[in-house]
Amino acid sequence: MPYEVHIDTDECVSAGKCVSTAPGFFVFDPDEIATIDPDGPRPDDDALLRIARRCPSGAIRLTLDGEPVEL
Repeated sequence: MPYEVHIDTDECVSAGKCVSTAPGFFVFDPDEIATIDPDGPRPDDDALLRIARRCPSGAIRLTLDGEPVEL
């Protein structure tokens, strides 16, 4: 089962690392806050883990079967 990806939009600082690393899956909304496009090309779980770990604000969180994934 793949990771579920969550973005805390209140924590996002619009650094854009996720958007530049996985364009199309992570996108900016009109306010330049990162969001997920469910129709975009989904990165594999290893890539999602790296992206979440590199998020400068910690806004990206991953879960597996409803449980938080340790970053």
